[in-house]
Amino acid sequence: MAGHDVNSDRTLRGLLDQWAALRPGEPALVHLRDPAGPAKPGTVTWERLATDVHGLRHRLAGIGVQDGRSVVLALPNSPLTVALWLAIPANGAIVQVIDPDSGLLAVERAFRATEPVAVVAAVSNAGLVADAIARAEVPTRLLVPTDEELWTTACPADLGTAGSEPPSATPDLVAGLLPTSGTSGAPKLVQLTHRNYVMSAERLARNGGYLGTDRHYLCSPFFHTNAQLYLCAPPFVTGGSIAIVPRFSASTWFEAARRTGATIASMVAPPMRMALHRAVGSGRPVDPGPLRAVHYGMTLSSADWQEWDRLVPGIHMRQIYGQTESVTGVLGGSPWELDDRATIGRPFLGVDGVRLVRDDGSDAPDGEPGELWVRGSPGNTLMLGYLDASDATAATLVDGEWLRTGDIMVRHPNGRFEFRGRGMHIIRRGGENISTYALEIDLQACPLVRDVAVTARPDETLDAVVVAHVIPAAGYEERSFRAWCHEHLGRRGVPDEIREHASFPRTGSGRVIVREL
Repeated sequence: MAGHDVNSDRTLRGLLDQWAALRPGEPALVHLRDPAGPAKPGTVTWERLATDVHGLRHRLAGIGVQDGRSVVLALPNSPLTVALWLAIPANGAIVQVIDPDSGLLAVERAFRATEPVAVVAAVSNAGLVADAIARAEVPTRLLVPTDEELWTTACPADLGTAGSEPPSATPDLVAGLLPTSGTSGAPKLVQLTHRNYVMSAERLARNGGYLGTDRHYLCSPFFHTNAQLYLCAPPFVTGGSIAIVPRFSASTWFEAARRTGATIASMVAPPMRMALHRAVGSGRPVDPGPLRAVHYGMTLSSADWQEWDRLVPGIHMRQIYGQTESVTGVLGGSPWELDDRATIGRPFLGVDGVRLVRDDGSDAPDGEPGELWVRGSPGNTLMLGYLDASDATAATLVDGEWLRTGDIMVRHPNGRFEFRGRGMHIIRRGGENISTYALEIDLQACPLVRDVAVTARPDETLDAVVVAHVIPAAGYEERSFRAWCHEHLGRRGVPDEIREHASFPRTGSGRVIVREL
């Protein structure tokens, strides 16, 4: 298909070597170990990164990292994390990044699923990882770089000696495993090939107008699609660079962007909202430095957008839609368009086709909601499939070319798509359809609450009732909250039930885990 022409049989490792030859002394990675500390950012050049990845490949081959074996990374964002992410699949092995904060049982399940030949953990989580390895009874080698070694791309001391010349990966091999979000059900592992990674980099760079002077702000957790595909992959086709901080921090998000010289960010709305509220609460002006564009998934309330535009009016905002299964962005605006904050945009160049499908399988006309289907080629412009889940893969990849996203959208006459919610998050209450996504955005505008999530509870009379989960702000009273909802959203906007929470369970990227509410 057409996407093969974009890839041209390249791999990220091949692109790394290309930029090491063309821009040897220019920065590939700029890293800030402590965003709140006084130290200046460090730098890794393209030449140094390529040299160290070459060394890692040989040392990894010495412990069997090749030929389709997997390696699990349980690390924070760091230069070594990026170097391992490049070196492991370059050997024909598979890299799987996990969230150790997801708990012992989840980490144990990850090890059972892939039986890794090696696990690389941080000092801070090595105990939990070791316990999970013992529980899983999987023969593997545990490597624990020191905290200092994380902030260099050189080989960790306990990696052993170099092995024989490692094999070089071919584009159609599986390069990585990424978990689905797991906000509604148990996460599955998505298989991505080398073609997938390069295609994602090309599509985002071309549709986003990325330049070789851009620096992409890596603050999302590395196990998330946003970190690997939306932020780290594009600089390998543009020759740009990556700004690395160990994790997302609402209190230092803008400051760390300025200090690292980041120009491009990609975020989902919940952490955007956290950073915004922290900045507003500080009462100080915000200096984002050269940050010129933020590409975001999901959207903010109108009240939050007003504050955002007041604080950082010079940053170009653009909504992008994609899934782990779609590999990368599918819908979005153009770099020269103003973001209307209501619709996502049109299909990206490089997307083979999209449909909005009714329940009966027919195409939904403009203005009528339907499930988004995305046409592509598995292993190239779509995921290869779910790991060890052929039935789930067949149900998601219809006829081997149409990805069923499960997301409900409406296409406007101008061709822009509007997100209405996950199919499973449409509440059918008393004969009307209510989008939890749209209602959450409206309720988040209430000054009496810090955050809101919406779920449903079965009801014999209405089929389902709307439950609003709220984190109260100062001055909150349920009666006042209901009155605000009625005044601003009308009768249909008043939740049937309201439950108060001190916090919400969240994924590493900040999304609320609805199934745990």
